[in-house]
Amino acid sequence: MGLPVTNDNEKTTTNVASTSLSCVSNLAKMLPTGVVFIFQILSNLLSENGDCGKGHKILVGVCLGILGILCFLLSFSDTFKDSNGKVHYGIATTCGMMTVSSGKNKVKPSNQTDYKLELKDFMGAVLAVVVFAVVSLTDKSVVECLYPSAQSRISKWVQALPVLVSVVSSAVCVLSPSKRQGISHPVTTK
Repeated sequence: MGLPVTNDNEKTTTNVASTSLSCVSNLAKMLPTGVVFIFQILSNLLSENGDCGKGHKILVGVCLGILGILCFLLSFSDTFKDSNGKVHYGIATTCGMMTVSSGKNKVKPSNQTDYKLELKDFMGAVLAVVVFAVVSLTDKSVVECLYPSAQSRISKWVQALPVLVSVVSSAVCVLSPSKRQGISHPVTTK
């Protein structure tokens, strides 16, 4: 009896699959899935399924603005486990992690330098807002509500823009993966 023999083809396939799954995971961490989900719930309610008046247009605009800001801010959220295995949430800052803890005992991660803001964090946040803007502003009910007369002129852009943005955002995620785990993803050790 010996060790199982693996050939180079199997190793290559395994490496490609592992790299692909890692890239998809990084993309999922960077993109604003929770904010888009909230938008999908609110958009039809606020836009009256595309048949809206001035008041509803204002509500849709305010909703888009608030969710865009939320999308930007959530890009800096992160989590860590303390020595007891308890999960803590916080926001990345230039000095490290600012935790959201109750009481006097502010828990900090063991290695604060892993949680400092970097340029790629801001790139990721801007990218997340751009993705959210494209998803929300090309939504059928929002298009019909905010700019109904332009609907026929921009239909090609509405179809092409999400594809273009998804290709660019995927490339950025692959080339510069985020270390941030966010508040909606499983905690891993850094």
